[in-house]
Amino acid sequence: MTELIKLVKLGQRYLSLWPNNKQLGAIFPETRLIVFCVLLQKTVPAIACLSFVVQFLYFGQDVVPRAIAMSLLIISMPYQGLIWLGYRSQQPLSVALVNWCSDIRTQMIEAGMNVRPVPSKASYMDMAQILHDAYAKLNKAFRLP
Repeated sequence: MTELIKLVKLGQRYLSLWPNNKQLGAIFPETRLIVFCVLLQKTVPAIACLSFVVQFLYFGQDVVPRAIAMSLLIISMPYQGLIWLGYRSQQPLSVALVNWCSDIRTQMIEAGMNVRPVPSKASYMDMAQILHDAYAKLNKAFRLP
């Protein structure tokens, strides 16, 4: 159970670091999943309550266990996205992505920023941190290699 909580917390951190950029959305699925997770976090409680109430009103007390199960399933949807993001954040980057992150780091150094080196066994969380810093601090000067 603690592993699941750890993955959810990593997913939340990864969600907050990943830049919301349409160019990245064409390359990585994270952008689309993050938008979906944020939308679910806002709407799922109401949908789960509505689902329970409608089933209870139309079918009576006989369906209360099924209605509760369905509501819990609906409520778990944002957490499923956060667990996937947490798992993804720990995955190692391919050699091409490590080189890409190094190119971005080079651009940041040329702009006069102090950036820590990209680890040889970098993860998606490391890439998210680099991209976050690049978009936040380089603004329009940053270009995707």
